[in-house]
Amino acid sequence: MIQKGDNGILYIGTKGAILGEGWSRSPRIIPEAKMRAYRKPPKTLARVKGHHRDWLDACKGKGAASDHFDYSGPLTEFTLMGNVALRAGKKLDFDWKNMVVTNVADANKYVKPRYREGWTI
Repeated sequence: MIQKGDNGILYIGTKGAILGEGWSRSPRIIPEAKMRAYRKPPKTLARVKGHHRDWLDACKGKGAASDHFDYSGPLTEFTLMGNVALRAGKKLDFDWKNMVVTNVADANKYVKPRYREGWTI
């Protein structure tokens, strides 16, 4: 049963949905029959002692971070594009190579904002 909370996330797919509380705690598969049938897959990836330690060790040259930027950068861009689509209120076609929305020109202001004088990066 979906209960109203103060925050969370809901992924809706063609075969069901996944509901998670804030910070992705207590994820639930909907419908409930799929949740009951779910079995955790075996752990195949190395575990880290903590994401802060993992990142600091990588900065110190002690191997690559488990969530290195080659992975996390595109994942973050993909996720943020959902926010741009929500603000635009339309389905977007995005040219990832050139980082530009091709079908809703106004949405590009969220991709590459114009900074006020004195506030440029």
